[in-house]
Amino acid sequence: MSELVSSAGALAALDEDVREHIRNATNRARDGGRTRWIAHVIEAEAVDGLHCYAAAGTRDRFLWERLETGDSFCAWGMADETESRGCDRFRDVRAWAADVRDRIDWIGAPRPEAAPTFVGGFAFGQDGPASEHWKAFPGARFVLPDVLVEQCQGASRHVLFARVEPGATAESVAAELVLRQADVGAACSRAGLERTEEWEAGEALVSEVLPVASEWPPGPEYRVRSDRSPSAYRRQVNHALREIQAGRLDKVVLARSLRVDHDGELDVPGFLERLRSIYPTCTLVAMGRGQDTFLAATPETLVQVEGVRVETAALAGSAARGRHPEEDRALAGALFASPKEQAEHAHVVRAIRAALREHCSELDAPRSPRLRALFGIQHLETPIRGKLAAGEDGAAACSVLDLVEALHPTPAVGGVPASAADAWLRRFEGLDRGWYAGPIGWLDVAGGGDFRVALRSALIRGGLREPGESGASRALLFAGAGVVAGSEPERELVETRIKLRTLLAPLTEI
Repeated sequence: MSELVSSAGALAALDEDVREHIRNATNRARDGGRTRWIAHVIEAEAVDGLHCYAAAGTRDRFLWERLETGDSFCAWGMADETESRGCDRFRDVRAWAADVRDRIDWIGAPRPEAAPTFVGGFAFGQDGPASEHWKAFPGARFVLPDVLVEQCQGASRHVLFARVEPGATAESVAAELVLRQADVGAACSRAGLERTEEWEAGEALVSEVLPVASEWPPGPEYRVRSDRSPSAYRRQVNHALREIQAGRLDKVVLARSLRVDHDGELDVPGFLERLRSIYPTCTLVAMGRGQDTFLAATPETLVQVEGVRVETAALAGSAARGRHPEEDRALAGALFASPKEQAEHAHVVRAIRAALREHCSELDAPRSPRLRALFGIQHLETPIRGKLAAGEDGAAACSVLDLVEALHPTPAVGGVPASAADAWLRRFEGLDRGWYAGPIGWLDVAGGGDFRVALRSALIRGGLREPGESGASRALLFAGAGVVAGSEPERELVETRIKLRTLLAPLTEI
């Protein structure tokens, strides 16, 4: 770092107000004997976060996009981190975030409190993943990034985080911030360059002389294998139905996975871009670490908290999309008319309301679900909104992570009763879910945040072997179906196939 940036020159290049804040932060770190952080907020032009995600390479990285609201951000680097597992993982992350946010000095442009600061997620099960595939994603992991490029509430900003150790000088911290700004500039320039290169490549393709058909090289090869046979899945559904009939379960969500092996590199940014175009009403989220990425194009909100306002939604009950408008309407009508689908949906609504009731002074939900139509599939959805109970100081009496802990797993991804469903899944499902169906999202500095259920999700692993060797990269795709009284094994199997195809097609676009 010292070879790239002159410390004295970096400090002199900054505004006097920024220099004063840096000096104050270094003094507080020295006097308190504890690490602090500077967060420099800079107003900036909008940039495509997906291109920044690609430019981050193998560093820690996080992408979040909600095209419907226009809010998005990309974060990369690691100014601090925490990992946990077990029954205290939500409490551990909550305590870490509260401790770090109290030691951040915010300088520069104004920024809403309800904006992302910490990013990360949780595994589905409290003990975390067991298989080697999930080694980059433990029971819980959250990061305070080095850089965050955001479009939030109608404004675009860069947020640069620099670590301030007790022995740091103002000059060394300033040099860190200058390096962060150069990093952002390089990422944004790279994004523009990539778009130009793509355009020029397209222009060249139009004008080139094509070879004869026999000279074309073969296309990419993908080897796809299910984690279990269709007959095995049907037997599992039948076993769950017997448990339901015996009164030991009301509902259980049975998931399965596909493994996709490829001899080259799987194009993660390209996969994300295709998911973005196919699912514009879903939240696109990706967390990368080294050559591994966990990503989702999820339709399901676990919980959002801004101040005392809380929002979530029940999403359960599914049907295929039609091949033409008339068939589509008929399938939607059958979904609304199905006692089985309505019962499955009602389980989720009741569980969410029960989990939120003790934390909320107000809670409201419509009596009947609405239709949530996506590419290839449609669901029943009930939005639920409320107001958090206030403490003595008038602020919300709980944080978003309190609600995440109370809600996860909802019956939409686990089952009813929750403990019986969890025990059944651990004994009979035979799938290391990892972060599939777990909460993934971000925290702000005021106890709020936004978490999604990681559905329509995939784990992408690169660098397993040299490019060109068999199995150089691998993807694991996940999908589940809710089993309740009246479920039919073949229909539940078909539902998982529909959901898996929505990931398999854009991943292996050939």
